Amino acid sequence: MRDLKGLKKLLLLSNLLFASDELADILSSNQNSLIDTKKAQVKVEASKLEKSWINPIRVEYSKNYSTQFDKTSSTGHFIISINQPIFKMGGIWEAVKYAKALGRANSIDVELKRRELIYKAITILFNLKKLNLKLEKFNLLIKNDELDILIQKESYSAGVTNRTLLDRALLKRNRDITSKLELEMQIVKLKNEFSLLSDKNPQDITLPYFTLIDRDTYTNSNLELKRDRFRVEEKRHYKYMTWAKYLPELSISTQYVNEDKNPLFKNSPMKREYYNYGFRVSIPISINADRDIEKSKLDYINAQISLDEDRKRVINEYILIKKRLDIIDKKIALSIEDASNYSDMLLTAQHLEEAGDSTNYDTQIVANNLQIRELDQKIYKYDAQLELLKLYQKVESL
Repeated sequence: MRDLKGLKKLLLLSNLLFASDELADILSSNQNSLIDTKKAQVKVEASKLEKSWINPIRVEYSKNYSTQFDKTSSTGHFIISINQPIFKMGGIWEAVKYAKALGRANSIDVELKRRELIYKAITILFNLKKLNLKLEKFNLLIKNDELDILIQKESYSAGVTNRTLLDRALLKRNRDITSKLELEMQIVKLKNEFSLLSDKNPQDITLPYFTLIDRDTYTNSNLELKRDRFRVEEKRHYKYMTWAKYLPELSISTQYVNEDKNPLFKNSPMKREYYNYGFRVSIPISINADRDIEKSKLDYINAQISLDEDRKRVINEYILIKKRLDIIDKKIALSIEDASNYSDMLLTAQHLEEAGDSTNYDTQIVANNLQIRELDQKIYKYDAQLELLKLYQKVESL
């Protein structure tokens, strides 16, 4: 029983999942390339958005020809101009923080997609282990069915029982064989699904062993909640950006000009090379300003409400998984109790067989039932690992 309670007591991973090199590389090269490319795109887009308030420098060169005079004249213009807002009532700084929050939220979204793929791959591996154990279990069940058929045939031949019990034994064997064939088909299907996610051989991968983390660690490390907190931050900065959009803006402009003089003014004191510079104060007046600002406020409020709801959902998920683990523990305890009973029954059956009061068929059936209960325990433990995997799918590397 101490081993069973161990499933619920420990707080951290006993073996690594996403930090493990082997498990981090479980995805195929194509899947990893797609994720890496998406991460790079998110990073570039965030960097671009963060600097979007900086206006481009305009470089212009032009050449003009005129036949206004006796000879065709030409004038060239080379201009470098800058028109850059430098003060926007806090809007520029909020735009930078908005871009950072948006980039972090999108980056976590990409990581969650990577975790989902890894989760699918590891879930398949656990289910393959379970199905292989179930195959062993059905092999034992079919052996018991064959033994029961032999017992019923002998009883029917001796006139001890009627044909109904023999028919039931035959039908049970056929049902168990059909179930075994269905399991084999499921294994083929899972291997095919795994091949779409990974280039590795499922048999070459060592599965991790998970233990239960406490609720606070789960909620504080949950990637979905972390992403949603950045979404709230993003909406908050966007709200201030929207507000600042309708406030006064100060811009500076400068222009470097290098141009040929107009033939009409060749002897004038006008310079060929000169600078233009100045500033501009502007304020937009829009009929939809109040609505725009109000909408950004509502988006921010909705993001806060969604975060609170998601936090409740995450806590409920944890509670539900913990209850499922409790039920699995009880199933394991019952299976251990059954195995203990069958172990005692096996000793009794062996003694009865030695005394000639029972057949070897009965002894084999009891021995097979004992192995079936031991296999059930292993299957239930994989069920527990699958439940714990749901927690670690969305938890930061610990």
